[in-house]
This record gives sequence, structure tokens and C-alpha cells, in this order.
Amino acid sequence: MSPQLERETGPPREAWHRRLRPGFTRIPKKPGESPPEDALGGLKAVAEVSAIFVALAFVTGWSYMASYYMLFGLNPIELDFSVPAIASFAIHVIRHSGWPLPVAAILLSLLALLYPRLGAARRAWAGGCVAILLFTFATVGALRGRSAAAADMFDTSNDLPNVGFVSKTKSVQPDCLGEGTTDCKLLLHARSTYYFFEPISAAASSSVHDRSLNVYMAPDSEIVAVHLERGIE
Repeated sequence: MSPQLERETGPPREAWHRRLRPGFTRIPKKPGESPPEDALGGLKAVAEVSAIFVALAFVTGWSYMASYYMLFGLNPIELDFSVPAIASFAIHVIRHSGWPLPVAAILLSLLALLYPRLGAARRAWAGGCVAILLFTFATVGALRGRSAAAADMFDTSNDLPNVGFVSKTKSVQPDCLGEGTTDCKLLLHARSTYYFFEPISAAASSSVHDRSLNVYMAPDSEIVAVHLERGIE
């Protein structure tokens, strides 16, 4: 066979080797075809959104609990609240406060619509929206906590249970501790201590201003039995 015929019937040996090498194999990209979604990128987006909601829940719950117990003269930092307890208070606050959720939905929707057009200012706008949401939810939590505490100081509130104790020490005040009567309100049980108070009579005054409230603390070691009494709404 002549050399001319060999070149026409098949490619040279070097050309075959180039075709079989993986580095020279390329698959043409179809027009309009997008690259496959990165799984790590999706998880990162989910983590960022989850972090925002966790931050909102923590700020809301902590603001509520801090303003609530500070009105009773307690330092919330010393009470050592857990993160699940703070989150549960946040759910309670958000559920009973209707307007923060629409505000959050509007801000996030506007950010999602304008995000592709913001260019280099995306991070600044996103940070500003998050700051506005944190301030809004913190304000709502503080206002709701203070309002709830002001209402719970009166004997007409059903949110806190009435409590009576059987203590090891007799002839002590108040009567709910010495005599076991259920005319006190249980405020909190934390750090092995009961916090309770004598509520203000609603018939005497409709305002907590210029009134004194006695809050008592009794350690678990001094308590023999606890009697809780709660009204059914």
C-alpha cells in the first residue's frame, strides 16, 4: 500500500493517541445550559437563613424575658436561662404580636427582588435589613415583656399560678410560706430557688406606679412541699 493511500484511509498514529487522551476530550456546552447546582452552596444558603432566624428568636426571647423579670426587680443574667427557654419565649412573643412577621416578610421580599440589581452594595443592604429586623424584634420583645409583667402583678392575672408552701421553718412571712395558703403568685423556679410574690389587689389600684411589690425567694432546701393552684381559662 502506498503512503498516499495510508494517509487517506486513516489518521496517523499520533492523532489517534491525542483523541484517546482524556485531557483532549471536550463536551460542547449547549446554549442556555446552566452549570449544575453546587450542593455545598445550597447548604451554605440554608445555614445563613437559619442563622438569621436563630438570631431573631434569641434576641426576641431575651428582650422579652429581660424586660419581664427586670420589672420584678430580678437580674435576668443571674437567672441563667437556657437557649431553648429563650427560644420558647420568642415563639410566644411572635405568635401574639402580629405585625413583626409582615414587616420581616416585606423586608426579605424587597431584598430578594432588588438583590441582583444592588451590585457591590449587596452585603451592605443585607446587613442593614438584618439590623432592622433585629432592632424591630428586640423592641417588640421588650414591650411585650414589660406589658405582661405589669399585668401579672395583679391578682386578676391567670398567667401565673397561685402557690403555697410547706416550709421547714414555721411562723415566717408571708402566709403562703408560713401557713401554706395559696395567696401568692409563683414567678419563677430557677437555680434551686422559688421566686414568688404577693400580688397587688386589682380593687385597690389599676396601676403599678407608686406601688410596692414584695418578691420573696425560698431555696429548695427549706421547702417540704409545694401547692400550685391555677385557674382554668
